Amino acid sequence: MRKLVAGLIAGASMLVAAPAQAAPVRPADPGFAGQWGVTQTHVDDAWSSVRGSSRVIVAVVDTGVSPLPDLAGRLLPGRDFANHDNDASDDNGHGTMAATVIAASGNNRTGIAGVCWFCRILPVKVLNAKGGGSYTDIALGLRWAADQGASVISLSLGGSDDSPLLRDAVAYAETKGALVVAAAGNRGVATAHYPAAIPSVLAVGGVTSSGSRYDWSNHGSWVDVTAPGCNPAQGPTGLIGQYCGTSSATPFVAGAAGLLASTDPAPTATQIRTALVTTRALPSGRIDVPAALRALPVDGDVTRPAVAFGAVGALVRGRVTITAAAADQHGVARVQLYAGGRLIGTDTTAPYSFAWQSAPGTATVPLELRAYDRRGNLAVVRRSVRADNVAPVVRLAKSGRTLIARVADVSGVARLELVVNGRVTVRRAGPVSRFTVPAKARSVQVRAYDRAGNRRVANGKLGG
Repeated sequence: MRKLVAGLIAGASMLVAAPAQAAPVRPADPGFAGQWGVTQTHVDDAWSSVRGSSRVIVAVVDTGVSPLPDLAGRLLPGRDFANHDNDASDDNGHGTMAATVIAASGNNRTGIAGVCWFCRILPVKVLNAKGGGSYTDIALGLRWAADQGASVISLSLGGSDDSPLLRDAVAYAETKGALVVAAAGNRGVATAHYPAAIPSVLAVGGVTSSGSRYDWSNHGSWVDVTAPGCNPAQGPTGLIGQYCGTSSATPFVAGAAGLLASTDPAPTATQIRTALVTTRALPSGRIDVPAALRALPVDGDVTRPAVAFGAVGALVRGRVTITAAAADQHGVARVQLYAGGRLIGTDTTAPYSFAWQSAPGTATVPLELRAYDRRGNLAVVRRSVRADNVAPVVRLAKSGRTLIARVADVSGVARLELVVNGRVTVRRAGPVSRFTVPAKARSVQVRAYDRAGNRRVANGKLGG
């Protein structure tokens, strides 16, 4: 029996033009400024270690997907089960919006930044131009997507009736290693919605920027996780606009699952599902992508963490704060700082920071950062700094009311100051300077500063 299903979950908005704004974080995509869901779920933190992989295929079982620059090179040949042909282009817009939420290229100054920048998209058209379709076509689409090697299958569609046909198709996809992610529906009720309510399917509800449930989002114990329910997206023309509903939250979770699937070693669908569900924020159920990454098994992980020095000058003195950035697909266990081969400190929590006492010596000191991930993989970066803790040498000569200052320092002289009666009257650059001292001067000093910030004070009182 063919059961009709409302493909476009009620509440999913059409595209509305949005102004391009400068992104407050790294991705330079014009729509990124409005992607509050990325920061809410800490996807931007996860990007520091994993941004997807071309080996991961995410199937969009929807109204089709139209080619866009933001999907260039990653949109696979699809299938149209609604019209029974091989043209899976989008004649509605809904599926393209879902695909861009999942995998629009990031930091390319185009469109938005999808959750999984390098994942490939498999378009599977099961809904017609009006967003309607049948359980039969959806089941066929699920099976075909699984046969094409999809790691994740995203379904922003559903109906109120359970169906053995859908259950069998979901079970088939799972035997092929796919994780099926589906929308919980937008009626604001606790009534089960299918295929999301099938126990092995990852059912997704929608939450606001504050983490509370949208009134329109279906809810209940059968809903496994929640995700941002309104996200900027691109339609078939590339226009950026708001895309709201559990139809939008679902591809967001599918993109997050794609990130997890991109890690080393490649996790199973069950491991991805478990990681997303067990690390969700309570009581909202909102996904936390870095926490889910850390929850994945690490046995077999051979990927070293990324580590880098924070801003530190080439010339330092005294007590110096050294900062570091470190990231790993499964989490950083610890970061250590060595100076001159000596362990200075160990930090296990970001932001990583170390206090190093460079005094009293003056020398070039090799610094080394060592970052270990949870599996024990080690990454090392090195740099050298010049520690200067010795003040400049100042020699003064007098000639009448003229004071001649000659200054020497191994790191270079930054400036000289003439201090008359306790007040700085002249500042000059360079190691040699001639100062005229006022006749009524009661006290005269020359202060010399080197490039490291060390200071030497020399007294130079001149007689009348």
